[in-house]
Amino acid sequence: MGKDEEVLPADIKKEEVKKVNFIRRQPKKGDEVEIHYHVSASGVLLDTSLNGDPIRFNLGTGMVMEAWDRVVATMRKGEISKFTVPEMYRTGGPQQFLAKLPDDGEEVVYEIELVQVVGIVDLFGDGNVIERIHDDGEEYGFSPKDGDELLIDYELSLKSSGQVLDKREGMDFRMLKHLDNGVLCSKAIQKSLVNYKLNSCGTLVVRADYACGDAGDEKLGIPPKADVAIKLKLLQIYEFEDAGKKAFWEPDLVQKKAIKPERCRLCPGFDGTWCKVKILGAKLGEEELLEEQIIETTVGQGELCDALEAACAAMRKGEISLVTVKDPTLHAPGKPNLQVPPDAGHVVYKLEMLDFGSPQPEEGPSENLLLLNFAKKVKEKGSEHFKNGRYRLAHERYSRVIQLLPVYRKPPGSTSNQEVFTEWVEKKTAEELRRSSRLNLAACALKLGLHYAAARYCDEVLKEEPKNIKALYRRAQGHMGSYDFQDAAKDCKKIMELEPENKDARLLLVKVKQAEKEAAKMQREEFGASLLRKLA
Repeated sequence: MGKDEEVLPADIKKEEVKKVNFIRRQPKKGDEVEIHYHVSASGVLLDTSLNGDPIRFNLGTGMVMEAWDRVVATMRKGEISKFTVPEMYRTGGPQQFLAKLPDDGEEVVYEIELVQVVGIVDLFGDGNVIERIHDDGEEYGFSPKDGDELLIDYELSLKSSGQVLDKREGMDFRMLKHLDNGVLCSKAIQKSLVNYKLNSCGTLVVRADYACGDAGDEKLGIPPKADVAIKLKLLQIYEFEDAGKKAFWEPDLVQKKAIKPERCRLCPGFDGTWCKVKILGAKLGEEELLEEQIIETTVGQGELCDALEAACAAMRKGEISLVTVKDPTLHAPGKPNLQVPPDAGHVVYKLEMLDFGSPQPEEGPSENLLLLNFAKKVKEKGSEHFKNGRYRLAHERYSRVIQLLPVYRKPPGSTSNQEVFTEWVEKKTAEELRRSSRLNLAACALKLGLHYAAARYCDEVLKEEPKNIKALYRRAQGHMGSYDFQDAAKDCKKIMELEPENKDARLLLVKVKQAEKEAAKMQREEFGASLLRKLA
């Protein structure tokens, strides 16, 4: 509810008897709390609740004396504390809690245990959906976010009678606003679950207007104008990650769904970390493609197929994931060398990361000389992959060089960016590595049919070196593949101005003109066919 000193007046003294984890939240106004207490004055016990049930009330609503509202707001579930309370705060609430207290101005000492806290939230601010969280779950856990897939327990009942209408244990639930997930009040459930952590449980009390309205739902057994209650428990959060995108590839090629996530930031990455991974299976539809096997490998070396290289690079130790691979070319070469037909559909691997070594820091070595040497080795590995036809792995390595060698970086503890390489030799070495890596990225992009991306990589080189022949040539190829024939021809002519004897540029210009004619012819034919269909 706030810092203790903001809630407690200076003349109420607090002494913690039993501390609990500070991460546990303090109750807020309106929350339902349960306490046990005993109260004494001058060392003499005056009253206690320990012989009966805990005292239940809604905090800050005037249901009990002012002192209880103030002191309980500073506590956490499970905490026991002593409070020295002057007479002026012992007013309000039921007389049964006041009758045995002195009325001569003497201070009393309450020892209070906060037994239970039920968080109460008006989800939409209109009183139609009231959330009651009975258990906060894991103290250090994460909460779901948009797009996550969850495993939950769900129970729908009538508020009036408690009759259970629908009960599902271990149900998959997706946090996407446009999905109804096959249950009543999916929108309200999603809004509630963002406040949950693993093993949190709670209840939504939903008024008829937000449930089934005046008509009710005969199929579910909900009468007209009936309020309902929905019990929820969050069992698991399945974390989604685009493993291909982390490798600097196009989106959605390799999607990783952690069905047993691990709360750790360390992943092997592509920088040569040893790892031990168990392939639990692979499916194409309902067809099993692989038997269980354990592979020890060095991630980034190309021993695994491209799909599994990307997946393993992004996994945490102990994590189990389902990895969906959309591009059939990513299954081979490399273990387990699945041969998948081009039109076969998506393959789903099930992987468990058993162990891995110590990965390189994301920013690379801290010393500039070591960083440059490391970047050179990364580039060499990219060239090795390119020669072997592993263009996606090469693309990842060249992208990694660019990532390792920024022009400016914010040092630890600093609020402003500073130039990374200040020595002339180091600066020139870094510039050359960045330039050659961008040219090689363009070559990879052309091999992968990513013509627009190839042209953009060349743009970066030509900003610093406008007469770079290799960049002009590869940009011309990218423009041609993107059907930008005028710019492609312009780049070819620029090369021939710089190098009149350049046969490659002359030949490419011929190809550009031919491709432009074929594209124009195809466009005319499509336009004619479209016109005929309209006139028919």
